[in-house]
Amino acid sequence: MSDNSILSSLVSGYEAYDTQATSKSDTAKTTSLGTEDFLTLLVAQLENQNPLDPADTNQFTDQLAQFSQVEQLINANDKLDEMVTGVKGTEQEVDANSFVGLTVTATATSMTIDNGAVTSGFYEVDEPAEVIVYVYDANGTKVASLSQGEVEAGSYLISWDGTDDEGNSLDDGEYTYEVMANSGDGYKEVQSHLSGTVDAVSYQNGQGYLVIKGVLVDPEDVTTVSSSSSSSSNDSTSIIEYLGTTVSSSHPIIQVEDGKVQGDALSFSLTAASDVTVTIYNADDEKVDTIEISADDATGGENEVTWDGLTNSGHMNSDGLYYYTVKADTGSASTPISGEVSAITSVDGTQYLEIGDAGRLVSLSSITSVE
Repeated sequence: MSDNSILSSLVSGYEAYDTQATSKSDTAKTTSLGTEDFLTLLVAQLENQNPLDPADTNQFTDQLAQFSQVEQLINANDKLDEMVTGVKGTEQEVDANSFVGLTVTATATSMTIDNGAVTSGFYEVDEPAEVIVYVYDANGTKVASLSQGEVEAGSYLISWDGTDDEGNSLDDGEYTYEVMANSGDGYKEVQSHLSGTVDAVSYQNGQGYLVIKGVLVDPEDVTTVSSSSSSSSNDSTSIIEYLGTTVSSSHPIIQVEDGKVQGDALSFSLTAASDVTVTIYNADDEKVDTIEISADDATGGENEVTWDGLTNSGHMNSDGLYYYTVKADTGSASTPISGEVSAITSVDGTQYLEIGDAGRLVSLSSITSVE
């Protein structure tokens, strides 16, 4: 073999170097050369070339140029790999602030603990169900089980104190959760989607989260984004936006379910002590019961009366929604209700706000103020 052929083989071997970097073949490893191997063999070739048939100067220069080009291409390829890796990393670091003011839909999957403060989670069910929430740490280990009890169809906030099942306080960080609901045919995972305008960005443990309806959402969980319309009316406002807000209404709604009146006693306010008549109506505006209260038991200010869910004739009213009015013989009476919206309940296809622990419902059309 001539010296020129040897040099050509060396260049070809170096061209195979890039293949060696990615190939796991033993054959490729043994037939490819690195830079140091190439230079070692090149020097050996020059030292041992046949003086009577030395390497052609022009061909030798051309082949060295080829070697230099191959080396530059390999270096450029490595640099491109670094750039691609950098771009991928940049894409993963979503700018949370760019979402402020936009309307987004996201999957609700995490809660965070920051300096002991715990953010709320969110879930929704399409039908009555027994619900339990499992909380996991960053390693995927289940750390807490949060029973939500029996809930009606609707949207709910998840409250967690940041402790594990043994009552130990957990470290700051992000915790994922899964919601399992049993509607009568076993527990199944519920995927919850939260939609609304991004009001702000909250930084927890150095990471930015979108604030939607008071719930913190990881930007990576956003599925759709759209511009908020300044001309949209309150009627188009998502009912989910009321979760966590304090609303007031003068028309509380009573729910009877499974033959039981849900929630606390019926409340009303009087300007002065008076004999009072509380009248209860069904959804068809039919009077179903009347409760008489003497002035001795109805004073000026806040008052309450218990309704057993029975009709005037002593029969249990059917499940459904009811409302009540209060008439005072002296002064005036009103039925104000105010409190934090703790859940959204769906009855016969219509959604209502559930106020705190009182068990009273209000419709969107009856809201007088929102804080």
